[in-house]
Amino acid sequence: MAPVSIETTKSTYTLPISEYIFRRIESLDIHNIFGVPGDYNLSMLEHLYSVPNLNWVGCCNELNSSYAADGYSRTIGSNKFGVLLTTQGVGEMSALNGICGSFAEHVPILHLIGTTPYSSKSNGNHYHHMINAVSTRDPTDHYVYENMAKSVSCKIVSLTNDLSNAANEIDDLFRTIILTKKPGYLYVPCDIVNNLIDGSNLINISGSKLIQRSLPSTNDEINLINEISIKILNKLINSKNPVILCDVLTDRYGLTEIVQKIVNLVKLPSCNSHMGKSLLDESNPYYIGDYNGDESNKMVKTYVQNSDCLIHIGDYYNEINSGHWTLYNNINENSIIKLNPEYIKIGSLENFQNISFEDILPNLLLKIESLNKSNQLPIYQIPKIINKIEQIPSNTPISQTKMLEKFQSFFKPNDVIVTETCSLMFGLPDIKLPSNSKVIGQHYYLSIGMALPCSFGVSIALTELGKLDSRLILIEGDGAAQMTIQELSNFNRENIIKPLVILLNNNGYTVERIIKGPNRDYNDIRPNWKWTNIFQTFGCKDSKTAIVNTPEELDYKLEEFGNDLSVPRLVEVTLDKLDVPWRFHKMVGN
Repeated sequence: MAPVSIETTKSTYTLPISEYIFRRIESLDIHNIFGVPGDYNLSMLEHLYSVPNLNWVGCCNELNSSYAADGYSRTIGSNKFGVLLTTQGVGEMSALNGICGSFAEHVPILHLIGTTPYSSKSNGNHYHHMINAVSTRDPTDHYVYENMAKSVSCKIVSLTNDLSNAANEIDDLFRTIILTKKPGYLYVPCDIVNNLIDGSNLINISGSKLIQRSLPSTNDEINLINEISIKILNKLINSKNPVILCDVLTDRYGLTEIVQKIVNLVKLPSCNSHMGKSLLDESNPYYIGDYNGDESNKMVKTYVQNSDCLIHIGDYYNEINSGHWTLYNNINENSIIKLNPEYIKIGSLENFQNISFEDILPNLLLKIESLNKSNQLPIYQIPKIINKIEQIPSNTPISQTKMLEKFQSFFKPNDVIVTETCSLMFGLPDIKLPSNSKVIGQHYYLSIGMALPCSFGVSIALTELGKLDSRLILIEGDGAAQMTIQELSNFNRENIIKPLVILLNNNGYTVERIIKGPNRDYNDIRPNWKWTNIFQTFGCKDSKTAIVNTPEELDYKLEEFGNDLSVPRLVEVTLDKLDVPWRFHKMVGN
């Protein structure tokens, strides 16, 4: 379904500001809003029900709501965003950690916040949910939370009682969120939510037109894009052992399909980055494995670091996504090409600022297609990589190594795998995933507890997209689950994708134990939770659960539960508290 605009025969019309906000969201083909009601947003929320194609998705708390909106955004498509609605202060602050993660990982979110009355903001009255100055005699700053949000947002719009330009301000905020792939904030005072504004933008500017990116139009711009594309192409076709590394921003900007076409046409050896896991088709014959510097399969590492042309697309260089700063080790800088939304860098000398890979990649594809038609593309040898999962001994019958081996055969096309910030996250790069599968995880910000409510947002998005045959698999640690467990209750909804939860019971914070304090009580969690009763506790009448202690039991239960999409399922896996994949030991220097 494409973005829509409101149907009307009038050239101009008025409507309440709140209704404008919700109709503009709907015009972008976004149909679900996550959040928690609060007294400052209730009157705004009432207007949501004037827009029949919008759904309110209430969550158990604001933090979970932010995680769910993040998961929705990562799934719904690159030209949309997740929407979160909270109340000022207590609500928005609870959600702030989730927004920080979205900002850090380039996930577009609209955070709608109902605030104290505009008529009272200037007099500094001490309203509830607000924080005062050091002295209670000083006036309250009603914009204190907005100032906190500045560091984790691409743009903030704070409405006033002058709404003459409100529609344009709101439209520009939404456009900025889409273009930057970052969260943005819209503050709506509770005493103006019913005020009428000119809503003609909804008629005159469709949703698709609103978010349309300006394309290069001048001769100079077009010539520069051609020049850059030719430079990249020449460097590629003159190389002997090139490789494409597909990174996370490729997905955020909706360019993965173009990169896959380039890989297939040129028959290029290709890799996904740590944060880009599953982007390029890992069942493709040209896919050689994940690459993350020194934290890679040794054969993959050897090939990439001997490449004479590394094309890093959608690069996001950070500690976790660079193998702890080893991504470009031993690679000649002149052999590295980086294609990014903000710059293009070719070798060590040519750095083109404010040129986006959104313009370069389509142009490069056209040139490659032309060469392919005339049989002028070179032939490259695809290295033979042995996909081996390094064995790590464990004190329990099931090890994480054994689980990874099982997942290699268990995962199938169209699976969506949501992974918690747990030790097993760092084993998934050793698996080659089937086609059209997708991994979702907070691989950089790494806030434990994120994945469970995130998986609910993923479920809502998959349902909205009509992908009802997708299996939703949540890999969850016991310590992380205790932080956000309430959101399992949302899987008792009808007509949504039901998850298979693989619960890693390793008696606490295993990731932290490997870093420091393996036997310290600060790495323990509250023990003896009855995980197999958890769905019933949270209101799911029908579910399937089991505890497994051996590889054979794990095989049997995954086989039994795997394809039953009618109910939520949980497999609790008993693991040793110090068992982690080899890569995590490498990461922490063991």
